[in-house]
Amino acid sequence: MQKITHYQSQAAETQSYLGNLEDHPEYQLLTQSNALSTSIDGEIVLAHKWIKDHYSVRFPELETLVGNPIEYANAVGILGNTPLNSDNMKKIPSSTNNHLGTSLESVLDRPTLMVVTTSAITSKGRELTRDEHERIILACQMVIQLDKARRTLTDYVQSRMNMFAPNLTAIIGSLTAAQLLNAVGSLSGLSNTPSCNISAWGAKKGANASALATNVTVRQQGYLFHSPLIRTIPTDLKKQAMRIVSGKVVIAARVDLSRTAPDGREGEKLREACLERLDKLTEKPLNKGARALPVPDDKPARKRGGRRARKAKEAVAMTDLRKAQNRMAFGQEEKEVGYGVGDSTAGMGMIGAANDGRVRGLQIDHRTRAKLSAKSKGWGGATSVAGAASSLRGFGPGAGGPGHLDLRGKGLRTSGVGTTVGTGGTASSLAFTPVQGLELVDPSVRAEMNRKRKAEDDRYFKGGTFTQVGGDGGGGGGGGDAGVFKKPDLPPAKRVNTGAGKAA
Repeated sequence: MQKITHYQSQAAETQSYLGNLEDHPEYQLLTQSNALSTSIDGEIVLAHKWIKDHYSVRFPELETLVGNPIEYANAVGILGNTPLNSDNMKKIPSSTNNHLGTSLESVLDRPTLMVVTTSAITSKGRELTRDEHERIILACQMVIQLDKARRTLTDYVQSRMNMFAPNLTAIIGSLTAAQLLNAVGSLSGLSNTPSCNISAWGAKKGANASALATNVTVRQQGYLFHSPLIRTIPTDLKKQAMRIVSGKVVIAARVDLSRTAPDGREGEKLREACLERLDKLTEKPLNKGARALPVPDDKPARKRGGRRARKAKEAVAMTDLRKAQNRMAFGQEEKEVGYGVGDSTAGMGMIGAANDGRVRGLQIDHRTRAKLSAKSKGWGGATSVAGAASSLRGFGPGAGGPGHLDLRGKGLRTSGVGTTVGTGGTASSLAFTPVQGLELVDPSVRAEMNRKRKAEDDRYFKGGTFTQVGGDGGGGGGGGDAGVFKKPDLPPAKRVNTGAGKAA
């Protein structure tokens, strides 16, 4: 403290000092003062804990009402061992008749003072002994003296940092600049330090490790984290802000070490650059306004087809059986079947409702059916059988063709296959059609259709006179012309004499 008083009474000589800046005697005092200020903080914390432990028997609620160690030590020194009744608590806030010689209202703010005086009246603490009271008052005086010495050191460091590191002080403040110099040892060490390591200096690693806390927003809460420039930044942006400021701090330390800007103008430029980038981080995004809705498009989207797309549709397509189950006949009760455990049933819909007794095969698609080549026609062309085309030839000697099959020697019947008229066996009701495949036909219906077809043929063709030449409908053999076409006589040269003429 004597050295600090000596140098404060003298003018600054850093500009006229030609040697290394770190060899200046006042610079060494500055580093020692900063280290001593840090150790004083630890001593105050220990003394504050000791006072709380021993004064809690007198006023246990005070440590929860006053959290600042200096304010707590002043409040304990003023209250002391005085009876905490309503009459005394009305006089104590403004009274200076105590061991510290200050009033309680000059130490605490108005809301805290009101809460402390109200809680003191209802406190259940006991009175301290003389020895306990003296030791507590001595500890409070020690804390107040340590705080006074720390403020003296801090004021000295802050006043001299503008002389030894003006550019560094312009960016992060004199206190944080002094803490960084104390952590690294010198300006040259700070100028050679990577910027990514500066944010970790001063972080209390054991605080989070002891409590096993893993939900902290910023892990490296050191000297730079508590600097005035970073303190006003939102929590989610502090990590990025420390990375920005750390780079500028190293540049400012190099400028101070070379003493190219002793007035701190380079530090001010670097600070403005930091503030500009930090403002850019914290500014709100521009309001682009409400976006217009897209133009409605009622057309279906064009989808790529092909084999893969067809296979995908077939995999999820509804089967014909499910389609029939989903339909219901009008005016008919739906059939239900039971399944599983319990009374669960499922409706059958139109399954089996349209059964008319016919057995139908699969419908043949003419676009995809197999076609026979021109040289290989199979068993022959289709023949008309009772109005339906058959793809099978007749069997037997009357079938004709060089490649016909004769099944009479094999013990098989030749009638009934593709025809309804045969000399052996009975008439078959099976008919082969090229479209529907194998189909059962009612013989009575088929006979009625043949009768109608014959009646139509007789109506339009049998009564004609032009096509019935020499038939029963004409005037023919009798030589009469009953309104029919008359057949002309042959010329004499082409006449053939009959046996009767020769005999004559």
